[in-house]
Amino acid sequence: MTKILKIFSAAILFCALSWNGEALAQGLPRAPKDILDMNVSITCKDGDATFTITNKGETWPGVGNLSVYTTGAAKLIHNRRMRLGQGQRVTFRVPGVAGDNPEFGLWVDTSWFKRDFSYDAKITCS
Repeated sequence: MTKILKIFSAAILFCALSWNGEALAQGLPRAPKDILDMNVSITCKDGDATFTITNKGETWPGVGNLSVYTTGAAKLIHNRRMRLGQGQRVTFRVPGVAGDNPEFGLWVDTSWFKRDFSYDAKITCS
């Protein structure tokens, strides 16, 4: 009986390993991960808020919406659809905000996986 159980266990293990190998060989999509290897720097200069995004990882597999909002009312100020290459950098400038003191936020919304809405960077220029 134990010999049959050992053979049966080995057969199940073999089937499981074969199925996983087949799934990988067919290129089935893997679960996406919420990882963007990017650097976001923010500055205030001469009354302008500036966001600079640098892709530190591989070329993005799809386009991303790079959006700047006022954070209080989540009002869209600027939006650009881009696919950043490896090492590519893009800068957004929000002019003339020094007197108003609003807070601005940048969010990168990817097309190749779902990210929950959360600002990637925030800035207030006074």
